[in-house]
Amino acid sequence: MSAQATIEAYFVALTAGDLSRLLSVVTECDHFVKIGTDAGETVYGVKDASDYYANHVASTRDFTIDTHRLDVEERDAVAWFSTEQTWHVTWQGTRETLEMRITGVLERELYDWKLVQMHASLGSA
Repeated sequence: MSAQATIEAYFVALTAGDLSRLLSVVTECDHFVKIGTDAGETVYGVKDASDYYANHVASTRDFTIDTHRLDVEERDAVAWFSTEQTWHVTWQGTRETLEMRITGVLERELYDWKLVQMHASLGSA
């Protein structure tokens, strides 16, 4: 699967609440890091990623994403992406619309691309 297909699979799994699929595209290495939009929303390593995504799946309902732009570049064993999206989500019982800006880095592990770093911020469309 290409880096772009991996990123697309990540967002499909995120909106579907598919924990197994989410974790399948995240590296199992301790150098994984995800920085989110909430205070203290920093995830380090596969153990924290597993707990983080389990909480996300349990707390999220009726989730759709409108992607306005997705750029993915691959070079040898490293890839990176940036995307601008509008999230429509019920998070912990509250309906929200969020303008998201997300960047990330992937590494090729054997034949698969895995997310190793992500950073999200809120913005306007």
